[in-house]
Amino acid sequence: MKSFNLSLNKVLLLVSFIMFIAAGNSQNKNVFMGFIKIKDTLLIKYKVEFESVNGNVSGYSLTDFGGEHETKSKIVGNYNEEKNLLSFKEVGLIYTKSNYAEQDFCNIHLEPTKFKLGGTKLMGEFKGRFSDGTECIHGELAMNSIEKIDKRVTKFKNKLQKSNRVPDSIKQQIKNLKLADTLNFNILKKDEVTSVITSANTITCTVYDGGQIDNDIITVYLNDKIVLYKYVISDQRKILNLPITEKKSRIKIKSESVGNIGENTTYFIISDKANTVKTVTNLKLGEITNVDIIKKE
Repeated sequence: MKSFNLSLNKVLLLVSFIMFIAAGNSQNKNVFMGFIKIKDTLLIKYKVEFESVNGNVSGYSLTDFGGEHETKSKIVGNYNEEKNLLSFKEVGLIYTKSNYAEQDFCNIHLEPTKFKLGGTKLMGEFKGRFSDGTECIHGELAMNSIEKIDKRVTKFKNKLQKSNRVPDSIKQQIKNLKLADTLNFNILKKDEVTSVITSANTITCTVYDGGQIDNDIITVYLNDKIVLYKYVISDQRKILNLPITEKKSRIKIKSESVGNIGENTTYFIISDKANTVKTVTNLKLGEITNVDIIKKE
């Protein structure tokens, strides 16, 4: 029994990995996932998704996805089709789970790197720079395309379905996953603070259940004032237009019920005119997660 539990835990971790990969898949964009390598010893999970239009590159990066320092940033750059050279840099913070106190983040600048659109690998050297251009770190990117990884994932999923050691409930969850809706989302955990950066005076929060309806209930506060009280989550989208009048406004989400299936998993989408941050709660009964809205001029 002990070895079975260990095996099941590994299965659940791999299921999460599958969900992330599939959620990042896109037919019209270049999506790569892998690691930042610093001094050949430190590996940090890293994902980029970008488009190239007439040589102009735009998209986003996701650093330490699923980790306690998960950070999403805008990227811009250039692609030289004749020479097959790609370069980009992180230029704007969208959200972070690192402690945010208006500190200057170290942004990755990918040096011109041999790369062909439609390729399966993205490997190159980068320099990290603060906003004033001062160098902070340097290292390498080692990444594979989502398509390449997805082939391995498909083989893994097929093995799981045939395995006698994996419960039917887990097999069914994998089979029925809404892959486009899962770990492309920022997972909001107990006592965690996610800082979202905006210059808007109002943000829109969309609340709904994107999976199986199981009567999850939440209460939402803005600066300790209730804006949504013991709301039963359904597939109908509830829209909250929240005024952002302070330099830092805190949205607090409390789990009032975990429903019938596992934890409270409420989809909570935060939008302004510039960005959309997709989040989903992962809370037990009574647990609270926080989102700080940081207003920048």
